Amino acid sequence: MNTDYQHHHHDLSRYDYQQSDLSRCVLGGLFAGIIGTIANLIFIAVYRRINEFYTFNALDVGTIIFGSTLLLMACGIFYYFFAHFMRRGTNLYRVAVFIITGVIVYFALMVRPEENKFPGDFRAMFIGTQIIIGGLAAFLIPYLFRHDSLIS
Repeated sequence: MNTDYQHHHHDLSRYDYQQSDLSRCVLGGLFAGIIGTIANLIFIAVYRRINEFYTFNALDVGTIIFGSTLLLMACGIFYYFFAHFMRRGTNLYRVAVFIITGVIVYFALMVRPEENKFPGDFRAMFIGTQIIIGGLAAFLIPYLFRHDSLIS
């Protein structure tokens, strides 16, 4: 009987290591991205149903899944730099998220809706998804970073 194999095998089955700050931020962003994807899919489905807006499909399921997940993972990495390298980084990060979300919403409002290009309903759906992503980025990612037992 080879005890060396048993000993080595035992070490592999014990899977506990300390998460780095970066891995916690990326996982927080991924988890927030999954929640953001679900929230945005529900928001768009409800919005389309209430307003009977089914024609313009720029915000389809694929766009929402990849957009929400990738944006919030990017926010997780963005948060890492704030939390890791700045004093009061979480507050500064939230201010940056609010400013960026505000700028996106402002530019979306400045686009003149033309029925053939970007209908007003599309603009409203786009703004709604960005507010959902901004809110999750500002509050859920820092929360998950501090309470990493939820994601690790």
